[in-house]
Amino acid sequence: MSPARRALAKSWKRLDGIDLIRGIAILFVLMNHVNMQLLFARVPYTRGLPKQLVSSLVWNGQFGVQMFFAVSGFLIASTTLRRWGPADKVRSRDFYLLRFARIAPLLLLLLAVLSALHLARVEHFVVSRKTGGLGSALLAALTFRVNVLEATRDYLPGSWDILWSLSVEETFYLFFPLACKLFERGKLLVALLLGFVVLGPFGRTVFSRP
Repeated sequence: MSPARRALAKSWKRLDGIDLIRGIAILFVLMNHVNMQLLFARVPYTRGLPKQLVSSLVWNGQFGVQMFFAVSGFLIASTTLRRWGPADKVRSRDFYLLRFARIAPLLLLLLAVLSALHLARVEHFVVSRKTGGLGSALLAALTFRVNVLEATRDYLPGSWDILWSLSVEETFYLFFPLACKLFERGKLLVALLLGFVVLGPFGRTVFSRP
């Protein structure tokens, strides 16, 4: 690493704003899941509270997950650019190897445990035939298509379902180095990302209508 790049790495400080966003996202997700469990248990804990307050406190889990995606993308992109410099200098092979080393060991361990629980027919861990069974779930998890499987067939058990978010993140991991190579000039990459920002509201409204 060059002296200039080493100095840049040392000067990098933790961003309080990112930690704040991450904390809010965690709160949204936890409140959403706690709320659903209480509703399933028929606990009327929101009785008497204003609907807008309830909606703001416990129905923002999806926004929390999206905030996580944004934070993850920012951190991965900024770390990558600090490691290799300009976008056109990003080493795709090394990037993929680093992502694989970070994700693959724990993912494979998780899938091994989930498969064992499925084969043992433990309640709430059995993948139904409607979703294609164990083989379909494993293939979707290993190819990062759990979100597609659930959208086209049915939801997996909760212990498997959590992998849908990893599938979404892996799409970013796959295309980020390619985008860096394709848009070697930083201004073109910034223009592309700004285009996604502009399309975001339309994706949540106009494009999402059946």
